Amino acid sequence: MLPSPAVNLLCEKAIKAIAAGKPEEIGVIYDHTYRLIYSVAYGVLQNHGDAEDAAQETLCEILRCASSYQGGSAKGWILSIARHKALDAVKKKSRLLPGVMEEFPAEGTPKDMVEEAVICLDALNSLGETEREVVILRVYCKCRHKEIASLLGITAASAEKHYQRGLEKLRSYYGEGRKP
Repeated sequence: MLPSPAVNLLCEKAIKAIAAGKPEEIGVIYDHTYRLIYSVAYGVLQNHGDAEDAAQETLCEILRCASSYQGGSAKGWILSIARHKALDAVKKKSRLLPGVMEEFPAEGTPKDMVEEAVICLDALNSLGETEREVVILRVYCKCRHKEIASLLGITAASAEKHYQRGLEKLRSYYGEGRKP
C-alpha cells in the first residue's frame, strides 16, 4: 500500500482526469481507496452488503461529480462522499425497514472468523457513533486526525479526543473478560 500523500496525489490526478472526460481513471481511485471507502461505509452501516453498495455508489458519485472537486485532500473528498452515501443508506433503510439493521454471516464462513468479527463488531458498537467513526477512520483507514476532523466536520482536537475516548472504552470492553 502506498503512503497516504502518494495515494492523495494519484487520486487527485485521477479525479481531474475524470473531470476532463476520462472515466476509466476511476480504476486508479478504486485500486488505491476502495478498502478505505468500504471501511468508512461499514463504520456507519455495520453491514457488509450495505457497505459494499455504498462503496459502489461512492465510485459512481465520483464519476458524476469529479468536476466539482476544488482541490485539497482528494482522499478526504472521496471519503467524505463515502460517508455521505453511507448516511444516506441509513436514512433510506430506516424509512423502509425500521429496526432491521442486522446481517447474518454468509454460509461457509469459518466459525472462528465469525466469532472474532462478532466480538469486534460488539466492541465497536459499544462506542458512540462519533467515537466509532473516528476509531475506524484512524485505525482501519489510517487517516490523520486532521483528515478525520474534515470528514466529520469537527476540530482536529475533538477528533483526537474522540479517538482517545474510543480507545479507552475498547480497552475497558476487552478488560471485562471479552476476547479481543
